[in-house]
Amino acid sequence: MLGTALVMAAFLLQISILVRKRRAGALSVKAGVLNLTFSASILGYAILRGDEIFVVVMAFQLAANLVILALLLRYRNNVA
Repeated sequence: MLGTALVMAAFLLQISILVRKRRAGALSVKAGVLNLTFSASILGYAILRGDEIFVVVMAFQLAANLVILALLLRYRNNVA
């Protein structure tokens, strides 16, 4: 449970940094798409397993990855 909370905190921290600084820096859009694909596939697996906790965690991760990818696309030209 602690590991899950740390992962969620890391996603929230990344989102807050992107929003505050309004720049993508060295973050890769390709990596964002890969993370999004990973999150969606693992969420699908969690749904098929019927594991409610796993579904909630992966849904959070998918939503966080969507927000991060949207912010990366929005700020990708603001690298300085």
